Amino acid sequence: MPRKPKPTHLKAVTGTTRGKATQATQARLSGTMPPAFVSDRAREHWPELADLLTDMNVITDGDKIALGLLCETLAEWIEARDTVAAQGATYEATTEAGAVMYRAHPAVAQRNDAARRVQSLLSEFGLTPSARAKVQGLPDLPGDDAAKEYFK
Repeated sequence: MPRKPKPTHLKAVTGTTRGKATQATQARLSGTMPPAFVSDRAREHWPELADLLTDMNVITDGDKIALGLLCETLAEWIEARDTVAAQGATYEATTEAGAVMYRAHPAVAQRNDAARRVQSLLSEFGLTPSARAKVQGLPDLPGDDAAKEYFK
């Protein structure tokens, strides 16, 4: 199976682009408002993740949709986790013969699927230990540091 191509924003922050790094000219994440599609339950996670990624200097306005998806998926995982905690990981089902079977609660599969998607999105943003080792901050934009411009 061929390797998954590295996203452009990660190429820019790791310095592995050929030619000009187009990411360097994109605006850093501005404002704290998530995209309109982000649900209320997912909006709770936006400030923490946006602040974390801003502090890491790896997010731009072009990443808002992906960050919104991460927030949605994280909220989905939490909801499924809470359902499993409240209702249990299994339930009883009676067969036509009258025997009792134990089956996995559907929320278990939802929780596991959401966990895989959260892990994948966290990796895309450099928020896992192995992904973080490969990520450096975005290059400075002109005007980011007045002293740097002055002492050229």
